[in-house]
Amino acid sequence: MKKMMMLAAAAAVMTMPGLAGAEAVTADVPVGSVYYDYVDKLSGMGYIDSLPDGARPYSRLQMAKWVLQAEEQAKTKPMPKYLADELAAMHASFAAEIDTLQGRAKQDDLALRQASLQLADYDSDHSSYKQSAKRGDGQPHAHWQPFGNGTNGYDYADGFNAVAKAEVSGNIGHKTAVSVTPRLSFNDDDDTKLKLEEGYIKTKTGIVEYTAGREALSYGQGKTGRLVLDNTMKPLTAVQVHLEDDVPVRGFFRFLGRQNYHAFYGQLEGDREDRVKSGRTDYDHAGLLGLRADFTPSKAFTFGLMRVSMLGGDGNGLSKSDWRHWLTGHNDNAGEDRWDDIAGGDFRVRLPGVHFYGEIYGEDAGGLQPTDRGYRFGMYLPQLAKDGSWDMTMEYASTDPAWYVHQKYQNGWTYSDDIIGDAMGNNAKKYYLGINHYLPGENQIGAYVMRTEMDRSFGNHPNVYEAALTGRVKLQDHFFIDGSLGLAKIQHADYAQCSDRDIFASAVARWQY
Repeated sequence: MKKMMMLAAAAAVMTMPGLAGAEAVTADVPVGSVYYDYVDKLSGMGYIDSLPDGARPYSRLQMAKWVLQAEEQAKTKPMPKYLADELAAMHASFAAEIDTLQGRAKQDDLALRQASLQLADYDSDHSSYKQSAKRGDGQPHAHWQPFGNGTNGYDYADGFNAVAKAEVSGNIGHKTAVSVTPRLSFNDDDDTKLKLEEGYIKTKTGIVEYTAGREALSYGQGKTGRLVLDNTMKPLTAVQVHLEDDVPVRGFFRFLGRQNYHAFYGQLEGDREDRVKSGRTDYDHAGLLGLRADFTPSKAFTFGLMRVSMLGGDGNGLSKSDWRHWLTGHNDNAGEDRWDDIAGGDFRVRLPGVHFYGEIYGEDAGGLQPTDRGYRFGMYLPQLAKDGSWDMTMEYASTDPAWYVHQKYQNGWTYSDDIIGDAMGNNAKKYYLGINHYLPGENQIGAYVMRTEMDRSFGNHPNVYEAALTGRVKLQDHFFIDGSLGLAKIQHADYAQCSDRDIFASAVARWQY
């Protein structure tokens, strides 16, 4: 898998056009933004020319391009009222970027993009649950929570929680953009914290963009999580490099259509060695290096190839021969291995009335080929009703026993007590069904059920049954209330005979600009 990805990416790189670009740099749209739901719906209904790829976040300029595509399609394909309202909201939010694309270029100054206040009550026997029955014995040193996906590292305390956030972003020059998102939280444990959830600076040379700072990344095609890199963990401080937009593949490989590339490097926490039992191993400040290539051969098909490596760390530096082995995908034996890889690919196919998507990745297990794999397969039905006002998503995900586990990095595939990929962890299975109903005025109601079988090697492994009602109400221009009410039952909570019942209720006052 690793060799296939690197050969395909290298071949396509050789066919790239020259690095000449004149587009302005814009900040990214945070991966938790409601605009990703709007783009998914526009794509599902056929108003976006080609499928968005699996490398999120997308830039504000890219969002603006999709707005213009959808508006052009709507001239000949009547758009339902609920979808037209979502598109109009996106046009207003990305108006400066749309002006740039239409030749009325002006600098998008720093501005408040979104502010929110969440009030949540989490009634639980345990505020969080441990990831493995044998923590410290080479299993992931992490925890998880029901209703905790996509939280950018925030853990709900038992009882009352209040979380306030504000996103400020914009340009400080034609080729420089910045974004800052502070987060202030308080809970019933009298725990008050002010943190920088995201903060980065972005610039470019030619068509290559560079980002430095803390930003949540979500690579893959999952609805309930991503196998390799997801935004349930705290955003990683990293350096990123990618193309500003997809470009055509030239020459022999032109059948690959359009292409884009992403690379990032960041360091994990500095107390990893302290977290494992005496006699076990891990390395402080281990690096996380990611390489991703996305291709769109047709308007109905996109796929990505990716390799992410946990490597190095204090006292575990790579020699020249180690780097050579890493580059060629050759794993050393357990005593000499200095990195842990997950590599493979994900895809999405758009057919009339249905999307199929999936993730297929392999975990580093020694030798040239991985012996442990993770899978995710899903089906999105964007038009349960003719006008698309009802839709449904079904998804299944699975990981093997060695997934997120390594013989030397014995905290596992984790960062700050969270799984870097899907929070279901290793040797797990997940089943999901979700339904949404869209109403005019950017209003929406939905419901989902999900079952997760975790750490299935143990007889008393947790089985999690989770169900929730969700909704969004627009009260006036720019002001929304997002709500959810969920119930979870955890059999064998923390690997004991007992079962827990968790209730989660949340209301978010959100100002969207």
